[in-house]
Amino acid sequence: MILLDNHNPLCQGRVVQEGASAQRGRRSVRLPVLALHSSASSGGQWKALGDYLAWEREVLTPDLPGYGEAAESSVLMAPADLAREADWLLRHAGLPPGPFHLVGHSYGGAVALKLALLAPQRISSLTLIEPVLFHLLSTAGNRRAGKTETTLYRQILGLRDRVRGAVAAGWPAHGMEAFVDFWSGKDAWQRLAQPKRQALARQAKSVLRNFEAVLAEAWPIKDVAGLDLPLQTIFGARSPEVSRRLTELLTDVTGRATGTQIFTAGHMAPLTHSATVNAAIVHHIEVAEGRRRRPIPLPPASPLVA
Repeated sequence: MILLDNHNPLCQGRVVQEGASAQRGRRSVRLPVLALHSSASSGGQWKALGDYLAWEREVLTPDLPGYGEAAESSVLMAPADLAREADWLLRHAGLPPGPFHLVGHSYGGAVALKLALLAPQRISSLTLIEPVLFHLLSTAGNRRAGKTETTLYRQILGLRDRVRGAVAAGWPAHGMEAFVDFWSGKDAWQRLAQPKRQALARQAKSVLRNFEAVLAEAWPIKDVAGLDLPLQTIFGARSPEVSRRLTELLTDVTGRATGTQIFTAGHMAPLTHSATVNAAIVHHIEVAEGRRRRPIPLPPASPLVA
């Protein structure tokens, strides 16, 4: 397990030349990156990653169906389904033919892993940041799921029900308050400015659709072990237990994934600890391309190791 935080020298951001595009760098022979955002977010979540790589390679950061420019996507007319969203991305994300590096956070991580399972030949490397594949906590996706996993799965069903009930009652803000506090900590909702709360309330139906998509999955966790590609998982030490446990399950099942824990981060690490997350993503990409061969180095007396 690799432990990082924003104080690690490797995690300091790069200087981007004036005029560089936030998400698209100059055309390069290096493979592009497709980065998928979490629920209740947008492709803008990955601006820092786009800046970090602006003069190296193209970074594609599409809005997922239900959010941003894809708020009215035609895919929303069909039932919620990860495979359908993965196919939509392959056709609409602006990807050139051939392989690419894939990154996904939270719900975007669930879509990313589904895409990798459906089209592994296209994926040069995969980075999953706390992917919310909740079915892996149930016996439907994990025959070895025990009491801990069952308890966590019930927590998620309870959260889904709160969002669903609030939407049905016409009080989406109540559902989103429960959602935000679950993932970002008690009273996180109260600390948000009113315009941000209103924007999140408008996304409640999309969040509920995301719940439906991930909870409808039934493929077994052993399918991940069959993926023959470089896999990195990232999670925050302060994240909810459910996402930490899911990330651990996915890391352990392959026996060869690189697991990275960000010591001071929570679930929204791509935003709160972007320098650390981006450094880990880029390092993994460079290892996959053969430009680096060793794990991320830590100082001998690093305070990050307990």
